[in-house]
Formats: sequence, structure tokens, C-alpha cells
Amino acid sequence: MNEFTQNQMKTFRTFIVFTLLILVISLTIMTSTSQRYRISEIVYDVDQQLNFQSLTYLYGKSIWFVDENSFDQTYEDNPEVKKITITKTLPAKLTISVDLYQDLTNIIDLRSSIEKIQILFENSYIVSTKVIRNNLPTVEISNGPVKEGFNGEIISFFKTLAKYDYIKPALKLEYNGQILNAYYGKTIYELGDVLDLGRKASILGSYLSENNCNGTVKFITSESTIEQCK
Repeated sequence: MNEFTQNQMKTFRTFIVFTLLILVISLTIMTSTSQRYRISEIVYDVDQQLNFQSLTYLYGKSIWFVDENSFDQTYEDNPEVKKITITKTLPAKLTISVDLYQDLTNIIDLRSSIEKIQILFENSYIVSTKVIRNNLPTVEISNGPVKEGFNGEIISFFKTLAKYDYIKPALKLEYNGQILNAYYGKTIYELGDVLDLGRKASILGSYLSENNCNGTVKFITSESTIEQCK
């Protein structure tokens, strides 16, 4: 094969590659801008009672350009949302699945004439409500002040207790501004200061799982107790 023929072959191959590249780019542009592939249906679980109003801006957008990074406003409107996952059904349907942060406890504040009820989530988010969630334990604050870091300690407490088997609604904590007590069944657990609650919860979890003490358990340190059980 002479040099002229080789140059022709190289030129031809270059032309083919260039043509295919132009074709791919053209098809991509045509597909992404096509009205057929613009979102016209969004499906999500309405029972989760979240604020999905921001999703309306997705209607009419190319389905190819929507991903998990397209929901900043939805996250901002719903702090209890942990993760949003999307499923695309071509040509124009978007299905949204939502994972929520865990709700940990009811917090009932009795320090004013009007009782205040809040739900504390694992990410420190708090939402006010008028109704206690009956599937959750309760933390009742009868007096103050509530020290800085209180909610963080409570979160650590319940995240640790989640490793143990106990009936959540049966557990009640009371804080009088200085001392924290826990009530479960016929037993009072004197937890003391709101410090090291994660460690205290690991001890308390064993008591709650066994549930064989009727009386009082006093925490001397975060890892030692004195029992007065019947």
C-alpha cells in the first residue's frame, strides 16, 4: 500500500469518527430538548405529609437533567428528610422516594402556663405539635433552666437505647432543671445530671430489656449503679 493510499485511509477513518461524533451529539441534543422527554408526572407518597410544593418547578424540565442534586429547596423545606431517591420512567414520569430522619421522643415543656409539645429528631430538628406521638417515649421538662447541649444528650441517649428491646411509649423521662429521672414499669431510674447520657443509656438499656427490677436504680456514675429492687 503506497503512501497516498494510507493517507486516504487515515482521512476516511477521521471522517467516519467525526461524523459519528456529530451524530451522537445531535441525537443527544434532540433527545434532551424533545418535548416527549419533559417531566409531566411526579409520583410521591402523600401520606408522609411533607412539603413538596417546590417539586412543581420540575414540571416541563428535561428528564435527563434531573438527578438527586435537584432537590435543594425540598431539603430546605423539609429538615426531617434524610435522603431523596428518584426513579425515572421514560419518557416523562418521575418517582420520588424519601428517607426520613428518625423521630426519637416527645418533649413536653411545662415551664409556662401553656404546655408546649415538640418532637425531637435524630438530626436535632425539632417540630412543634399539638398531639403527642403515642409510639414514642416522652421527656417532660418541669423546671429550668435547660442547659446548652440538652437536646444533644437526649439524642445520644435514645440512639443508644435503640440497640435494646423495650417498649418505647412506656418510657418517660422527667427533668426538673437539675436531675433527670426515668420511669419504666414499676422502676425509677435516677440518672442524675444530664451528662454522659449515651453511656448511661447503655446501662439503662440492659435494665429495660430484662425489666426485672421493681424499685429504684440510682446512677452513681455513668457506668455504675446502686439497686434497691424488690
